[in-house]
Amino acid sequence: MKFLLKFIMAFGLGIIFCLIAIISPVDKTPLNESQYYQLAQQKLDSLNSSYTLQNSKYFKAGWAKTNITPQYPLPLAGYGARKGAIVSTVHDSVWARGFVFDDGFNKSAIITLDALIIPPAVTETLRILLPEIGYSLDKIFLSATHTHCSVGGWANGWIGTQFAGEYEDKIVSDLANAIITTIKKAETELVNAKVGYTRYDASSFTRNRLVGEKGSLDPWLRVVKIQQENGAVALIATFAAHATVLSHRQMNYSRDYPGALVDSLENLTNVDFAAFCAGAVGSHSPITKGENGYDRISHLASNLTAIISKNVSSIAMNEIQQTGTIQFDIPLRKPHMRVATNWRVRPWIFEKIMDVSPAYISLLRIGNIAFVGTPCDFSGELTAAIDEKATVLNLDVLVTSFNGGYIGYVTKDEWYNLKEYETFVMNWFGPYNGAYFVGLIQGLLEVIT
Repeated sequence: MKFLLKFIMAFGLGIIFCLIAIISPVDKTPLNESQYYQLAQQKLDSLNSSYTLQNSKYFKAGWAKTNITPQYPLPLAGYGARKGAIVSTVHDSVWARGFVFDDGFNKSAIITLDALIIPPAVTETLRILLPEIGYSLDKIFLSATHTHCSVGGWANGWIGTQFAGEYEDKIVSDLANAIITTIKKAETELVNAKVGYTRYDASSFTRNRLVGEKGSLDPWLRVVKIQQENGAVALIATFAAHATVLSHRQMNYSRDYPGALVDSLENLTNVDFAAFCAGAVGSHSPITKGENGYDRISHLASNLTAIISKNVSSIAMNEIQQTGTIQFDIPLRKPHMRVATNWRVRPWIFEKIMDVSPAYISLLRIGNIAFVGTPCDFSGELTAAIDEKATVLNLDVLVTSFNGGYIGYVTKDEWYNLKEYETFVMNWFGPYNGAYFVGLIQGLLEVIT
């Protein structure tokens, strides 16, 4: 009996020591008192005092695309419910689409992939490859369409493989090389150009999937129009609705609604090229109708195209006097992968099971248009405050997600303790990240003006 009692006590103590080793409290240090926040403010102040915009000698733009549909077996990225299953076939090909801009002093680029995200491993490969063609990573604005039916195999950590399947080094190399190829092709198409911007209320086609009517929406379908002096026109569209019209049961390559939207735009008589970047898709999902996934895709794409086509020819076009880029490395708190409201696994465990990822905010200014890239599913509930700041600064802003790093979801702080997928399972660096990111972006908009 005494032996059994000792065994139970030893076993219980072992469990307690194991829990202490792997579990720690959520860090609730107020944002303004946090070391990472204070470091970020110092970095912002330093950047604000040193950053300058140079007047352009001229402004040229070119665009191109490269097919990234693999010819070898890969898992389909997007839904954990697929459990790493291999792609069945190709419904519609996936692409890298890109734009190169030349202001007479520097070249910059926008790249968007028909992919779930820009994989961090691809970003790190680009960091090595870009100098070989005369660029650096801070000159490349990256985004993705966020289709949940594109190439997998690009994640090496346990968490990443739940969404992207078993790691395959070849796809990382192929995606990076496709981006390089797209930039080089777009360079050959550089022509003097003007740029314009508009936005359309498309609130009928997106909803707040996190808290419904208790929350807010980013309703805007944002469009940048680029017109070369030879008359060729390209459009870049962003929208804050997840590309999840197709479910996990779909096992074919597809670009989901962003691909159908791009195709529809390119079928307009006055548009030669189009691209889509996922906007602030966190907390937002699409509203559409149809008997099956592809019917719903067609319905959504045709309605968004109809909105744009009404006045795409009359968008005011402007000469570009200034361009500029910023890549701002974000100081972050230790990761908060929670197991209960106030408890998280210790950061060293998270770091063991997660892919190494850069964390930065990217900015590309073209005239009075500012592209802002975030390393996450950035919530559309946070864009209103950024839009307000941009208006004060006489800027038009497009906030996009998946800029080459990935740190989970960044959502409104009010919802941090909700036991929901976005706020509990995937909010890896909270709390207070909503206010933190909004403040950083507002500060960076001030820098770039």
